[in-house]
Amino acid sequence: MKTKTKFPETIELTEGSITVSATIYETPTKGRASFTLVYYAADGQRKRETAADYGALRTRADEVLADLKSGRQESVALPVSQREAFCRMLEILTPTGQHFELAASRYAEAFRILGGDLVVEAARDYVKRQAQKIEPKAVAVVVTEFLDTRRKQNRSERHLTTLESHCNRFAKAFVMNIGDVRASDVENFLQKLRVAPRTHDNFLRSIKNLFEFAKSKKYLPKDWDELEAVPLLHNGGDEAIEIYTANELELLLKHANKQLVPFLAIGAFAGLRSSEVERLEWSDVKFDSDCIIVQKGKVKKRGKSRRMAPLLPNLKAILQPLAKSTGKVWPHSHPYLYELLREGADAAGLKLKSNALRHSFISYRVAAIKNVPQVALESGNSPEIIFSNYRELVTEADAKKWFGIVTNPPDNVVQMPSGEAKQDVEKTAVGF
Repeated sequence: MKTKTKFPETIELTEGSITVSATIYETPTKGRASFTLVYYAADGQRKRETAADYGALRTRADEVLADLKSGRQESVALPVSQREAFCRMLEILTPTGQHFELAASRYAEAFRILGGDLVVEAARDYVKRQAQKIEPKAVAVVVTEFLDTRRKQNRSERHLTTLESHCNRFAKAFVMNIGDVRASDVENFLQKLRVAPRTHDNFLRSIKNLFEFAKSKKYLPKDWDELEAVPLLHNGGDEAIEIYTANELELLLKHANKQLVPFLAIGAFAGLRSSEVERLEWSDVKFDSDCIIVQKGKVKKRGKSRRMAPLLPNLKAILQPLAKSTGKVWPHSHPYLYELLREGADAAGLKLKSNALRHSFISYRVAAIKNVPQVALESGNSPEIIFSNYRELVTEADAKKWFGIVTNPPDNVVQMPSGEAKQDVEKTAVGF
């Protein structure tokens, strides 16, 4: 008949003149069985270990005494809870054939490299890339391939210039494989640009086009969707109408580089869009007829006619000393245009306002002539939009002052040689 263990139970181990002992106490907790092993280490410190399994704790006591008898400072045998975890670990590792020490070492190194417990996610990403035969590519290399492809597709010069500006700047900021770029990296890049919401979104769209190209070339997995988390900022039609005052425009003209003056004046006093001024030839400025022939660009393909914008007296006075017999009114690149706009605004101590030159013309023109249909024809807009968005924003007196501005271009501004001016200056465009 098995004798019932009496507690506290003292276990002793004697060898020669050395005796070591440990005691097991029955310490039930909330009606559940529990046992506590108490012993003194070689340095005299009291040690306690608790387990629900008496048999396991009894074996542990024998291990502790054997270690103490051997002269070790503390038992190197695993506590019961750790022993159970160790056995489970060995069971999990058995199918892999990996030694537990090597497995632990590799996990610790992966943890360090990934900056956290991302081993499983990294493994899944690796398998995904291998399955799709993902080829690592540097951002700069992908940008070069992307731009070459767009050129072969006969995209417009302005479209290509914008893409080059956006993507080359992005490549300079990300010297890494394109697969390593994360949404947070792109957001930080866009925030550091410190641009208007519309320009922020234009940058983001260019970057998204770049990454879609990378997916098509299998430099990224097909389901790569990091940029889905990067939001657009511009709210489209809800944008407030911004205009310049006459005093602000005079400051802009005063501080502008001489070669920028025609662009500013035509936008402010004829209402042409920025893209229309960039396409405008000097031959389209009809000084003898007091009008400007505005080419329609893409809408021309849909059968719409060109329009005539007015060449008002103050605009004519500003342009005539600067006019050339041939060539474009703005002969340089799109990025360079916006570099000069920004520099001029900074020098004048003003904030660039979105599409404000055209908005200003329409607002002041409506106040001056009080004829919405005529202004609609001149600006290439609908009477409904002009009537609802621009009417009564300014007074007739304001309009008289606006269209009375005649500013002589500064003589102390030295024009850059055309070759230098045409270089692809990678600056950010904001609506002007």
